[in-house]
Amino acid sequence: MLKPDTLYKAQRVALYALFGCLNINAAYADFLEDSEKSIYLRNFYLERDFEGTNKDLGSWSQAMTGRFESGYTDTPIQVGLDLGFQYALRLTDRYDERLDTVFKYDQYQGRQERDYLKLGATLKFKYHDTELKVGELFPKTPVLFIDDSRQLVTTYAGAMLESKDIKNLKVSAGRFTHVNARDDDEYRKFTLGNSTDPNKRSDGLNFLGLDYNFTPQLTGSYWFGQLEDIYQQQYLSAAFTETVNKSKLKVDARYFNYKQDGEAYFGDIDVQSIGLQASVQNGPHTILTGLQKHMGENNIPLLNGYVPQAYLQSWSAIAFYKAKEFTWHVLYSYDFKEQGLPGLKLTLRYLNGSEIYREGFKDNKETEKNVIINYTVPEGKLKGLGFEWRHIRADIQYGAGNNPGTDFVENRIMTTYTHKF
Repeated sequence: MLKPDTLYKAQRVALYALFGCLNINAAYADFLEDSEKSIYLRNFYLERDFEGTNKDLGSWSQAMTGRFESGYTDTPIQVGLDLGFQYALRLTDRYDERLDTVFKYDQYQGRQERDYLKLGATLKFKYHDTELKVGELFPKTPVLFIDDSRQLVTTYAGAMLESKDIKNLKVSAGRFTHVNARDDDEYRKFTLGNSTDPNKRSDGLNFLGLDYNFTPQLTGSYWFGQLEDIYQQQYLSAAFTETVNKSKLKVDARYFNYKQDGEAYFGDIDVQSIGLQASVQNGPHTILTGLQKHMGENNIPLLNGYVPQAYLQSWSAIAFYKAKEFTWHVLYSYDFKEQGLPGLKLTLRYLNGSEIYREGFKDNKETEKNVIINYTVPEGKLKGLGFEWRHIRADIQYGAGNNPGTDFVENRIMTTYTHKF
């Protein structure tokens, strides 16, 4: 096996040859010298207990993610390359015959695969404050968002441009064509939910986003997304922050509007959502509360591959995305740094959804309670080692009676560590 310094020298020689062939001479220097290389380890345990049934889900697994993120060449249009892999191994066979959305599931064998691997590469170009990325993408936007809630991360294929050349304005534009779900190792075309109809796959999601800083305290956003032949999405938001004495205040309003597009593979779509939340941070204490209301007879449309809509302010384990649903939620968080325990944080969250439209049922409602404890080693040889315990209780009721198999209690335990070379 090559020693690390020998491998590094080999990389340098290979890059000399590559850029020499391209007549770029010493342009490789920034490409390599400014690169970042890391290994991320995650041990992940999940168990979901559906009350009143024997259909519990869960798994215990170990994952490794490797990333190489290059710097940029010293050329008029700078060029870079990112490479990565994600690998997960199931450590036990318990519940492996059940789909739990953590591990890749073999429909023919009727069980989860023992391990799976994701590979990705991103070519990137930069000119002044404008950057274009093509290949594997990790967006965190109102039109598409990664999912890091299980073992491996959801990624996407496409092209995304971001420009900050205009003062106070960030312009984002591009096109996503495929999703690689958190429990999959293949890139697939977009559709809605769990649809397997090959005739209802979209060719791509086009988008344009504008984020503007009106003042240091006031920001606003407008995003447009077109999932071809399925829906069009518009998103508006405004946020105001202010510091009063030692308290940081923030008010955040968001609006979504979805309509069908083109061939309308899933029929008419007509749904809007409006949300308003406020937060106060004072020393180690943070309190957040908000309201959210969906309008129209459709659920918020969600993409295949369990793609989240994390810009919904009440997004959580049970999502609170249902037609006409009214949700109120409250969160309290405490940072134990001032108690001499830096790195330790406690979060409590409660969400209550009602007024849900579900044909044939009345008095539909759902609630969710979260207890989250995080700890990250702040210094020393184990700096960056992290632990998280997340306890979730969901109570779901359709109609006036009980609905066996809908309520659940879930526990997630994660241990993480990142090593940067």
